[in-house]
Amino acid sequence: MRIRGRARRRMLRGAGVVAAIALVSGCTPQPVAGPDDWSLAPIPFRNSGSEAAPVGQPIDLASGMHVLSADGTGGFWTTSAGSWLHVGADGETLARFGAEPGDPLSQIGAMAPLSATELVVLQGDRVHVMPMVSVLDTSTMTMRDLPGDAVGDEGDFDYGDFEFGDVAVHDGDAIVVRYQPRPPDEYLDYEVLRIDLDSGARTLLHSGPVELDDAPGARPGVPPIGIDVDDAGRVYLATPSARIVLAADGTELSREPQVAEHPLVAVAPDGAALWWGGEPEQSDVQGVIVGGSSEAREAIEPRMHCADTASSDTLRRSDALRLSDAAGQHPLPFLCGANDAVWTGGSWVVATGGEGDGVLLRLAPPVGN
Repeated sequence: MRIRGRARRRMLRGAGVVAAIALVSGCTPQPVAGPDDWSLAPIPFRNSGSEAAPVGQPIDLASGMHVLSADGTGGFWTTSAGSWLHVGADGETLARFGAEPGDPLSQIGAMAPLSATELVVLQGDRVHVMPMVSVLDTSTMTMRDLPGDAVGDEGDFDYGDFEFGDVAVHDGDAIVVRYQPRPPDEYLDYEVLRIDLDSGARTLLHSGPVELDDAPGARPGVPPIGIDVDDAGRVYLATPSARIVLAADGTELSREPQVAEHPLVAVAPDGAALWWGGEPEQSDVQGVIVGGSSEAREAIEPRMHCADTASSDTLRRSDALRLSDAAGQHPLPFLCGANDAVWTGGSWVVATGGEGDGVLLRLAPPVGN
């Protein structure tokens, strides 16, 4: 895998962040990633406080987070079931709070950065809150809702904004996955929409079918579809049946088949993409857990040898990881079954685990290539 100059500088900055995190965690010396190794560094943060972890005490193991976004300045936001966390580029915990049940902030299904103080969020679950696209001001935690698509304005089988899947942002527009029922003969279609965040105007870029038997592990929800964009505007789609890359205008550039339960994609600015989906493949690539508490390392360890654990009951999710870049496709034998992932601050941030074994970690590629 070749890494060109600008990308290499980003990787080195990411390695510096990893080293800083290891120092902040205050843990005993741990294995160091070599120049050809991927590094996995648990991210410590300051909790909102409990008997086990008082306020101000850094922790790196908690309930798993399921929604991640870059914050536009090298850090990230993450949320799950109303629990919110903001970690800055230097590893400092900038915000940690919980939203009340029923608050729109407790119904966020996906988010992506619009600016250093704004996130585009998808909220709603068709039960408590109607699906909608909103812009969240993170300085005040208030939302501006965009106009929705009315049910029935294009015929009897128009379900409006039936459900949203995932979101990315490029050039000030939201790139959104939306699901549409297709009765009486089909199950669902997914659509990729470009949405103007000022007017709410929508452009259809791409669509495809979702089969009834896709991703049975995701039920009772709809089969998940992940989306991300690179700096050139190319759109990356991870579906239960394929890994797809689109040009900025929606033209299909590539399609690779897969069978995935919880497909996911996270893309670097230059187009290097991490994909989760399908069964593990053999690879000589090595990942090394760098720093972190013994509890966090223990939680990550079952994901370090996915060919041995993916088919067991050890992991809640087991979709395998691979990298695609200008040099081709590269299976990675570790870190299967991620909840979400995002590129920020020169590396990927990945959320794994669930109740009691959730870990946020920085995943950095080899710096020697």
